[in-house]
Amino acid sequence: MRPLCALFGATVLVVLAGCGASNPAPAAADVPLTVEQWKALPAQAKYEVETLERLKLGDPKFQDQRAWDKFTREVLLPAKRKERPDLTTK
Repeated sequence: MRPLCALFGATVLVVLAGCGASNPAPAAADVPLTVEQWKALPAQAKYEVETLERLKLGDPKFQDQRAWDKFTREVLLPAKRKERPDLTTK
């Protein structure tokens, strides 16, 4: 009976210790990016799907698909062709 009480007590302590933990910091993938922050990223990271999703979240105007398409056409694709020709199709 005594080992069972010790096990129960230890379990309760572990659960209570876990309940008081603060919220973890948001993952980098959850933090929106501004255009300026995106431009400062290394070319290897700039064109990853997660990075582009963060960029889209970083500016309210990009919630409009037409504005995002315009940005893609006028800024993103020319930069990608210049920085990462290995990723562009001819």
